[in-house]
Amino acid sequence: MNIKEMLDQLGAVIGPPPPDGVVPVSWELAPEALGFQLPADYRAFTDRYGSVSISNELHIYTPSAAPNPQIAEPVGFEGFLFNTTEPYGYCAWLAEAYRDGDYDECPYPLFPAEGGILKWGNNYNSDHFFWLMRGPDPDRWPVAAKFHSMREWDLFEGGFLEFLLAVVTEQYPYHDDVVPEGMKQVAGGRAYRFKGDWSKQLSQ
Repeated sequence: MNIKEMLDQLGAVIGPPPPDGVVPVSWELAPEALGFQLPADYRAFTDRYGSVSISNELHIYTPSAAPNPQIAEPVGFEGFLFNTTEPYGYCAWLAEAYRDGDYDECPYPLFPAEGGILKWGNNYNSDHFFWLMRGPDPDRWPVAAKFHSMREWDLFEGGFLEFLLAVVTEQYPYHDDVVPEGMKQVAGGRAYRFKGDWSKQLSQ
């Protein structure tokens, strides 16, 4: 199944893209800003949907996410990395667990370590979702899910869109943990809420 087919199947479940569109991300700047390119399926999702919360549960980060009014966080590509590299949050705690050899708590190093995990989302249950940056091809990075309350990890041997599609169609074994209350309409006949775009908000 190609990216467009997966996006169309996803849209049949969660609804069409935001009616006002999204501000495009300058993906050509990613290799310099990040040191690598992000997966093609994730870029296609972001170009179509932007930063959204699926069923008000699963929050997907993008390089165009709005700044947090409570905390002075960066935006753009720097802000996207900050979800993984912030010095005092959950990911910092995971990194410390890995350094201490507590591999039940965290079996993987965190970005920027080679072969590390890079966070792209979380939910209200404090479960966290990453790419495992295994190898040089981002389109082959699997999804690593940390189910915090169970202290369990699951490695999904598929990409970002495959993972989302498996979750929303309830084909993923832990779909009830990823979206605990199941798929539901939350805004305008859609099963997601658009979180906006920082460039639009800053221009208002």
